[in-house]
Amino acid sequence: MAACNKINTDSPKLYIRIMGENSWGYNDEKGNSIIPLGKYKFLNLIDEKGMIYAQKGTKYGYIDIHENIVIPFEYDALGIFSEELAFAKKNNKYGYINRNGEIIIPTQFDNESYFQKTGLALVKKRNLQGFINKKGKEIIPIIYQNAHNTTFDSLVILCKNQKWAFYDSFGKQKTDFIYDEIALTDINLKGIEGDTFWKNGLILVRKNDQTGYLDKNLKEAIPFGKYDSGEKFNQNRIAIISKNHKYGIINEFGKEILKPEYDTLEHPEEDYHESEIFEGKNKNYITLLDKHGNKIYDKIKGYTFDFSRLGNTVKRVYIIRNLKNQCGVVDGEGKVIIPFIYDEIQDFNGTVNTIVKLKKKFGLVNSDNKIVYPIECESITTWKDLDYYIINKNNTVGIIDKNLKSILKFDYQDLSPCFYDKNRFIAKKDNKYGVIDRLGRTIIPFEYSEMSNWVEYGPGSNYHFVIKNNKNGLITKEGKIVIPAIYDSLFYNDDNTIILSKNGKYGVVTIHNKNVIPFEYEKIYSDLAFVPDRNANEFYVLKNGKYFIVDNKNKIIKANLSKKEVEDKFSYLN
Repeated sequence: MAACNKINTDSPKLYIRIMGENSWGYNDEKGNSIIPLGKYKFLNLIDEKGMIYAQKGTKYGYIDIHENIVIPFEYDALGIFSEELAFAKKNNKYGYINRNGEIIIPTQFDNESYFQKTGLALVKKRNLQGFINKKGKEIIPIIYQNAHNTTFDSLVILCKNQKWAFYDSFGKQKTDFIYDEIALTDINLKGIEGDTFWKNGLILVRKNDQTGYLDKNLKEAIPFGKYDSGEKFNQNRIAIISKNHKYGIINEFGKEILKPEYDTLEHPEEDYHESEIFEGKNKNYITLLDKHGNKIYDKIKGYTFDFSRLGNTVKRVYIIRNLKNQCGVVDGEGKVIIPFIYDEIQDFNGTVNTIVKLKKKFGLVNSDNKIVYPIECESITTWKDLDYYIINKNNTVGIIDKNLKSILKFDYQDLSPCFYDKNRFIAKKDNKYGVIDRLGRTIIPFEYSEMSNWVEYGPGSNYHFVIKNNKNGLITKEGKIVIPAIYDSLFYNDDNTIILSKNGKYGVVTIHNKNVIPFEYEKIYSDLAFVPDRNANEFYVLKNGKYFIVDNKNKIIKANLSKKEVEDKFSYLN
């Protein structure tokens, strides 16, 4: 892990923060060690004054890039500087220091806190809260049950007797203690992430189980009870509201830009985060709305997020299934770029072409709705990190690249990219499997009736399980025989535990075909079946109709096991 900061000096230099095992350091731009690893448990980025927040052992301080101590390592906790002060903890109490390490506000508080642009910091004493200025003076007395300030506002809020009120940064009370809840909302201003009461629009407040909204002057902009519920205004200055169990959207002026008409209205999940668009649902259909609340497409059955190359740029598109179960593609403004005529449409994944299905046949169309490969194939397969399509046409399989040029001719019954190398393929020809490369050259001869590509608890990417003449074996990815295909069954448990059977007798070998348990048993089970990254040391074996346990040297550990006990234990393997 590395991060960079430039020091503002007459001769700027680039220093690179580095992380080792439980320690941090700095190198210069040529890789020379400036602050070696092993000395500091943590080092922060160099700040605008050339100071580095640091942890040494269990104590915290500040140094510069030359390891000069700016603030001694004598604190149990330290903050980064905000408004030129940083909190400092000693003897389980917090105070504030300046950049010279001088104590400006003595350690007396019970919490860590930062000074905001208002010049105030929220502090706690004896479970009560209030605000101080940078001289330590109580601007708002430390007598309240709870308090909040924000990154960007001049307002703060305090709680008394379970009710909230607004104060300004001079300590003047602006409202009565009448609110059950006052909402903060996230915002990004000029690249700085923070929170705010009103800079996204109106302030969401709740009172007596009713929802209302205030303007920045703390006047009611939307009366309490007009809506049954409401959400915070987002950075696009709109908010979801509900009335009579229906949901809509209002803007910062309180105008309904989307009337309450949906059973649910929410931001859908996209790539593991909440999208900015809205998804409205009614009993029989879905409506998509953009981040401003404008309809993208109405009355659909389902959709997926995607990106496609449109002209010279890659833009957001949506693959939509309408209420007639037909698929099409629309852009972010709702313009149809592929009409609703297909049974299926797969993701573009940022490219110009995509796979479509029509009347049980597959083909390729581009973002201009031009058919670029005929819709006459039994299947077409690709995925995001492949630069080709695998095409099954007239029951023969070939490969074309993303520019629609031929890679492998239609000479095969089946083709599948090797798990360990996407430019090698398990291929089927004349009912036999082998491995070929992208040029069609044979790497493993076509002599197997079955060949594995990937097994979850298998021997890794260097091997293939194979079947030849109804017998099981194991080969490398270069085709070298590891375990000859002469066995009636093969069960891989771990690299040292491959259970094989031949002519009705079971034994155990390693992945290198070294004998572990001789072939003298009627059945062998391992207690570690499907448990990866562990080695089997005990085996349940059946001989002459009796079960017992042996170790990996074939020495009996326990005899006279119940047949029912063993067969019930391993019933999932039978």
